[in-house]
Order: sequence, then structure tokens, then C-alpha cells
Amino acid sequence: MALANLSGELQLVNRSLASLLDYQPDELVGVNLDSLGHPEDVPNSQTLVEEILQGEPAGREFERRFLTKAGGVVSALLIFSPLRGVDNQPDRLLVQLLDITRRRQAEEDLRWKTAFFEAQIDSTIDAVLVVDGKGEKILQNQRFLDLFKVPTSILDEKDHESLLTHATAMMKDSERFLEKVRYLYAHPEETSRDEFEFKDGTVLDLYSSPVAGDSGKHYGRIWTFRDVSERKLTEDALRLLSSAVEQSPVSVIITNPQGHIAYVNRKFTQWTGYSFEEVLGKNPRILKSGLTSPQEYKEMWATITQGAEWHGELRNRKKNGDLYWESAAITPIKDGNGRITHYLAVQEDTTQRKIIDSQLRQAQKLEAIGQLTAGIAHEINTPMQYVGDNVTFLKESWAGIVQLLSVVRQMRKDWASGALVDESLRQLEACSQAVDLEYLENEIPRAIEQSLEGIQRVKVIVRAMKEFSHPGSEGKGAVDINKAIETTISVARNEWKYLAEMETHLAADLPLVSCHGGQLNQVILNLIVNAVDAIRQALGESPEAKGKITITTRRQGDWAEICVRDTGTGIPEKIQPRIFEYFFTTKPVGKGTGQGLALAHNTVVKEHSGKIWFETEVGKGTAFFIQLPLSASERGSAGT
Repeated sequence: MALANLSGELQLVNRSLASLLDYQPDELVGVNLDSLGHPEDVPNSQTLVEEILQGEPAGREFERRFLTKAGGVVSALLIFSPLRGVDNQPDRLLVQLLDITRRRQAEEDLRWKTAFFEAQIDSTIDAVLVVDGKGEKILQNQRFLDLFKVPTSILDEKDHESLLTHATAMMKDSERFLEKVRYLYAHPEETSRDEFEFKDGTVLDLYSSPVAGDSGKHYGRIWTFRDVSERKLTEDALRLLSSAVEQSPVSVIITNPQGHIAYVNRKFTQWTGYSFEEVLGKNPRILKSGLTSPQEYKEMWATITQGAEWHGELRNRKKNGDLYWESAAITPIKDGNGRITHYLAVQEDTTQRKIIDSQLRQAQKLEAIGQLTAGIAHEINTPMQYVGDNVTFLKESWAGIVQLLSVVRQMRKDWASGALVDESLRQLEACSQAVDLEYLENEIPRAIEQSLEGIQRVKVIVRAMKEFSHPGSEGKGAVDINKAIETTISVARNEWKYLAEMETHLAADLPLVSCHGGQLNQVILNLIVNAVDAIRQALGESPEAKGKITITTRRQGDWAEICVRDTGTGIPEKIQPRIFEYFFTTKPVGKGTGQGLALAHNTVVKEHSGKIWFETEVGKGTAFFIQLPLSASERGSAGT
């Protein structure tokens, strides 16, 4: 507190005011109050005094900042009260300074915190509504207005009832929503989290918490609404996917990049007999039976570590020791950067199918052998016929030769005893003429040569039959496709030689292919037989000319390709979609079972992860194409 004249000069200063400004009281005597004020604050003290003297209410308060002796800033509430003299006219001023620095700092803190809070609310993806203890709106962000489509008619209303009515009308379960809101207003200390759905399908995650002070007094409530519709759809999809995987009829295994099992589904445990706990962290090699070649495993790892999908068939062993077949597809799982994080193996138990396929394949082989038997017999009979005729000729010729040798032997005896006579020479001459020695000298070598050729032809046919029927082990092996084609052509020669010319263009650089040789032979035979049947239909009953079958092989990128082309009737459009169906045939009853192309498709696609398709033109012919995958090592050598 201080006394000042009407110009604002301090005349008497108490210790409290001086201490506030960091001065001694006598240091402030004679100092004008304006000189102590902050230069940025207006109006100055003299102006304020003049306003009071001109009739402004006495004791008027003003906020000003003052400078301390050390240059600091003090916020104070300045109060001027005029003091009147004997003539009742103001002659001095009572000056009071109340320190409001802390209050100003608190207000400033409140302002920036409020601004920060408002900015934070406006920047969040959540819709936010803040109400006081009476439920009146204090703050709402733009996201809230957008999410609830708040109409302008109630935008500025403080009372929450109109807004509550609007929000409730949007809810699918409006009664539960309204009941929940009423309950929370009645219980201001409770926190709640719920899920509600709009009538348009939008799903909201609603979080409501009380605003309470340190003393526990409740000042209001914050409502937060988050649109979780997309998350719910994702969760539902993941839940459905998880359920589908867990209940899948095929075995599912997920491993880390090192091959350690991270997940197996229920079907895996049912098939193998291993529990999830027993295989977790283990390598799938615990299922190895030793009956799948190391080369196949090597190719599998080479394929998937390069980021490609591998398809194949494995023979594994269950926990109880039983063997089973499975068809497997292993796919690398990659992150956003293309890095492999896991491997997904989907496996189907094909044991029963293998048994059925084996039976069907055996039936097909028996059918083919039955079909080929007459032709093979004819192929063998022709060389055996002239072998037999030549042997008969040699047998008959041998009798005369023996007689001639007998005469020669007698002449040797006579010669040794010195009794060689003309009679012996006459007998030799007569015997020579009887056996026609000159004829035998010409014909016997020819008969022997023909016989040897016939025997060689039979050997070729027998060898081809052996290679066709027993090409090697039951498992996959490195197969020379060109040789397999030549063998099958030889075996089926009698099927095509009367109706078609056979032409081959076999790529000399075609690498060996890992496959089942016997199954491949059967596929090629089926295609040749079908080509012959198509040509027979095209030529009619009395063909004047022959058709043509052309077989080619080549390397096509990462595949070995076989093409069997004929000049037959072509395939009618209406039956093209059914060509590879089991038991579908266009042949007359007793001429085919309809298994040939179906088994070919199964062999190529399922057994060898290959491709089979055809191109056809009615009246001109058909070409069947087969592609078998090369090994990983061969794929890597492409173009070298």
C-alpha cells in the first residue's frame, strides 16, 4: 500500500508494497508509479488517475505488470482510491498493489493446457464429447459432429437432451444405449466401455470416464467414440479364417524360416497322432519315413527358399509307425518388405486315393496290355515266322550236308589206306548234286542272317515291353523322356502302323525329369492310342491314305514339354469340357473305359505338379500338350 499525489508520484510506501517490487520503502518515495510499470502495459497510471478524477468509480481495479528492482516482472492488481481534503476535493491517492503473479501464471497454464487439450481432441481419430456435472456440453470435436451427423439446429445447444435424443435414434439397440447413458449420468464415479452399432452398420467402441479432481469431486464426464467397423470386419474374417483352418479337412502346418513348427491344426494331430505340444518347435522331419528321396526334399527347399510355391507328394510316417501318402503344397509367407517370415504347408492325406488310383492305373494298364497283345503277338510272329522257316530250311539242308560229310569221311579213310577208287569219287559227285551244294552255299548264310535279324527284332520288342511295364522303381527317378517316348512308340507300333505315319522331333538337349517312369509311359500310350482312334474315324472304313502322328519334345523355360499331335477328327466343342473326366468316353461300348485321359490328367497334374491341355480343330486334328517341371537345379541352369 502507498500514498501518491494526483500525478502518480509515491509519497509514502509501506514495507509490503516495497517488498513486492524488491525495493526498500524510502527508495520508492518520489518515484512515479508509471516508471515502475511494464512498458508494454497501457494505459499508464496518469491516464487512469485522470479517468477516476473525472467521475470514474472510486476504487477501480486494473491489472498491470510491474518491474522489480532486479528487472523481474510481477503481475499485480492495481487499485486507486482518491482521498479528499477539507474542501471535499481529491488531493491524494491511496494506491494498493495485490500480487496476482501466481494467479496469472495459473491462468496462463490453464489457457495453454486448454488449448493443448482442444488441439489433441481435434487431432484424434476418436469422436469426443465433454460434459459437465449437469450433463451440459463443454466441448465436442469435429470427429464427433461428423460421426453422429449432428444437425446444425442442435449444434450450439448446451443442454445434452437434444443431442442424446439424436444419438439414440441412430442406434440399432436404442433402448440399451439410452439405458447405459442414463445409468452413467446417475453414477458419475463409474467408468464404462461398451460396443454399440448404428442402424447403418457402423460399430462404435464407446468409452466413458469421469473427470474428477484430487479431492474426488466429479466435474463431468468424457465420452469417447471410436469407429471399429473395419476392425470388427477384420476380426470376424480372422475368426472365420481361424475356424476354417482349425476345422479344415486338410492338414495345415506353419513353420518359421528355419523350419520349426509354430502351428498345426486339428486335422494334423488326427492324422499323425502327434499332439500340438509334441510337435511345437520341432522340425517336420519327425514325419519322415525314409521312403521319399533326399533329392525331392532338396528340390523342395530350393524352391521355397527362393520364394516360390512347391507342390509334391510325400510318403510319411505317423507316430504309431503307420505309413501314409500326402499331397503337399508349401508356400512362403512374406512380410511387406518381401522377407520370408514363415512357411505354410497344406497337406492332404492321399493314401486312399493312391490305392484307388493304383487300382485304376492297373486296370488301365491291363486294358492297354489287352489292347496291345494282339499287335505285339503279330509284331513278334512276323520275325518268328521267317526264323522258323529258316530253321526248318537249315534242318532239311543239314540232312544232305550230313550225307555229304559221310561220303567225305569215307574218302578220307580210303585215301589213308591208299585205296581211293573211282567209285568213291562218283559217290561224292552224286551226293554233291543231290544236296545242291552251290545252292546251300548261297542260301544258308542268308537264312542265318535273316534269323538273326528276326531274333534281334523280337529282342527289341521284348525289351520295349519290359521297359514299358517295368521302367524302374515305384518312386520318382530321373527319366529320359525321349527314350520313354521311343519305347512306347515301339510297343504300340501295331496300333498305328496301318493307319498313320509316326514322326518324332525329340530335343537332344532335353534334361532328365524327375517323375514316375511307368506312369509317364502309360500317359504317352494313352495319347497315341487316342490319336490312332481319331485318325481311324477321320479316314473311315477304307482308308486310301494314312494319317499322321507327330510327337515333339522341347524345353520350355522351367518345364519339359511333350506334344502329341494327330490329323484326326478333332474334339467337338460340346464335349471338350469333359475330356478329362473319369469314365467319360465317346468310344462305343466295349472299346474303352473312359479312364485314359482322366488318369493322364491325374498323373501329370497331381502326381507330378505338371500341366496338361489340348488344342483342337474339328476336322483337322488335336494336339495334346504336357509340361513337367524341371528340378530346381535344372531351372537354375536355364539359358546357360
